[in-house]
Amino acid sequence: MSDTPTPDATRARILEAAARILARKGFRAASLDAVAADAGLTKGAIYWHFRSKNDLFQALLDHKFAQHVSAVPEDLRIAIATGDARRAVSGMLMAAFNRLRADPDWPRLYLEFIGQAREPAMRERMVRVRNDGIRLGAEYFKAMQQAGLAPAGRDPHTAALFWNALFDGLMLAWVIDPDGTDLDPLVERIVALLWQGLAPSTPGSSTP
Repeated sequence: MSDTPTPDATRARILEAAARILARKGFRAASLDAVAADAGLTKGAIYWHFRSKNDLFQALLDHKFAQHVSAVPEDLRIAIATGDARRAVSGMLMAAFNRLRADPDWPRLYLEFIGQAREPAMRERMVRVRNDGIRLGAEYFKAMQQAGLAPAGRDPHTAALFWNALFDGLMLAWVIDPDGTDLDPLVERIVALLWQGLAPSTPGSSTP
């Protein structure tokens, strides 16, 4: 039996090394030489799998996105099983943030990728990743509607845009000031605010 790594295994090794190098050096300072050294490979091996630095880091963006969204169907199943809309929303948000906290370099890298969006190829890739996320969000919202945990009259695409913006905003706040952004109580307070709304209370009304 051969011990030679398969192309898929080598590609995964390169992506893991790229994530480490980006986390240490940032997008601009990271180099393919550093990635190759970290992965224990030649620079030629990097070029066998990726055409350029941008191609490698765009592939990393896709890889990380796929990793994080792969757990969402299970999050959705657990949320629907609660039978409680408010708990379901809180649970899905917290599950997503727990994955970010377990991989704290990823949100910082994601924000760096956004900062490179002036480059046409990177902007095109970011738009595709964003659109994929919104499409998945709309599908999950439809599943919540079918389970009776979201209002039937709401547009899933608009709901997905809202949740995407909310998640990105909280992620940015956490990246900037992780010590001052305690996500656990913050998510509960934000979901409570969504449930209560922003309209002023009317006489005789109660606050849930």
